[in-house]
Amino acid sequence: MVWGLFPVDPLSGEDKYYIFASGTYKVGRKGCEVIITKDKGVSRIHAEIVVDAMTSSILSKVRIRDCSKYGTIIDKNLGQTEKVHELPNKEATLGDGDLVRFGTGNANYRFSFVPIIFFVCLESFLSNQPLQDKISSIGARVTQSLTQECTHVLVDQLMLVNDDIIDAVVSKKPIVLDSWVEFVAEKKIRSEIPSFSLYAPMLTVGGVSVKVADPKSRENCLEGYTFLLGSTHMYKFRDRLQSLLEVGGAKIVSIKGFCLSSQDTEHGDNDRMVCVVPGGSTEEYDQFQNLSSLSRVNEMDLVCAVLSGGMDPSILISPRNETVVADSDVEEETATSIHANATVCDDEAIKFVSKAETSMDHAAAKSVDARVMSCIDGSYGMTVERDKVDEPECGNADIIYSQDLVVQYMDLPSRANTTANNGVLNFKHFRKTNTQSGNSFNNLIPFSKYPFKDSDYGSEEVVESVMAEKKRKQMEAIAEDLFNNEKGRRRGVAGSLRGLLTQV
Repeated sequence: MVWGLFPVDPLSGEDKYYIFASGTYKVGRKGCEVIITKDKGVSRIHAEIVVDAMTSSILSKVRIRDCSKYGTIIDKNLGQTEKVHELPNKEATLGDGDLVRFGTGNANYRFSFVPIIFFVCLESFLSNQPLQDKISSIGARVTQSLTQECTHVLVDQLMLVNDDIIDAVVSKKPIVLDSWVEFVAEKKIRSEIPSFSLYAPMLTVGGVSVKVADPKSRENCLEGYTFLLGSTHMYKFRDRLQSLLEVGGAKIVSIKGFCLSSQDTEHGDNDRMVCVVPGGSTEEYDQFQNLSSLSRVNEMDLVCAVLSGGMDPSILISPRNETVVADSDVEEETATSIHANATVCDDEAIKFVSKAETSMDHAAAKSVDARVMSCIDGSYGMTVERDKVDEPECGNADIIYSQDLVVQYMDLPSRANTTANNGVLNFKHFRKTNTQSGNSFNNLIPFSKYPFKDSDYGSEEVVESVMAEKKRKQMEAIAEDLFNNEKGRRRGVAGSLRGLLTQV
């Protein structure tokens, strides 16, 4: 068994201690295996905890020996109090749940049994004697069936996922490699049980290798999804699949139940509903017509998602194309209605004439073999141009939509003197050409092209003023120099007079 020494007050800042091997462990200040800093009355080596043997039985013998000045007190579960320093040889026996007080009573620790039970899924475990010895050395034990008491599951690398592993995932048991046991056995005492995240195995599901995540990461990996399940016998893991999906935070709905209530909104948005397809045939799903609009996912891909602790949206299979076909039918009906509406042009006396004709004569328009025609309303004189090649055989107008159509303006009118049959001028043809807007760039900035064209730069007046300014500055410079020279000369004369006076 693994023994643990835990501070009663978790906020005290004291560490927890786990004993993984037999031996003697000193309790005291700095330099001991169990360090106590809260109580100043704790001696440098206050006590010794002696573990004679590491066994899987809770009845194993653990002793504590007092070596302190202020003593060590044990409060038993039955209410009995023992002062270790007053007992023979200053030694007492520790049991599961005993409260140990060191020093003046401020450092209180609970001595507890920490069970480590491995559920072994290793095929070669019986022949792996070193692994069995490692498990025994840390006080752990092994079981061949998955129970609620199991704390860890031992597997091989790249092992095939079976029902036992699915049950372990549903039970939220950590799945580790045998190398984790070897790592734990390297140190006799630790402040915590080593993390198993670095020793998570790679398992094989449907020919795909998956890194197994810790139980906390798997809790909400499928949150927000609702999965439709068929009969349990269709799936490889049968009824275990539903439990596995529920561990990931998903909601489960029966396909038959969903069909009966497909018109209800109790199941939420269909975009988050996914039909789970078994690894084999999917014939049973084809008889449900309402499933065609739902996404689908393979059973094995879903198992991989739960084991890895993450749902990749790329594993979802998009719905079938029934919806696309329905949309195309709607487009066809719309085109038919447009075709029917276009035939109204016959009732409104639409006349087809050649684009080259400027006259509105109906007889002349029929005699011209032109590729482009015009649809003219006799009452308003409006013209609609249409390609004659696209005209259907029945004579009715069709609207053709195509991304390859190119609009090209040809034979633009050069004159604006076309008149209607009644001789009234069409003023829409009178348009100004080559007329720039009043807010053009040239109007706003007239000298932008030749900035010095109309300016006074280079005239005689400007030249004379520039020359006068230069001459004035030259005269100022000469006057300044003369002033400075005169000032220096006076200083020199004054200096020479002082020299003469001093000599006299």
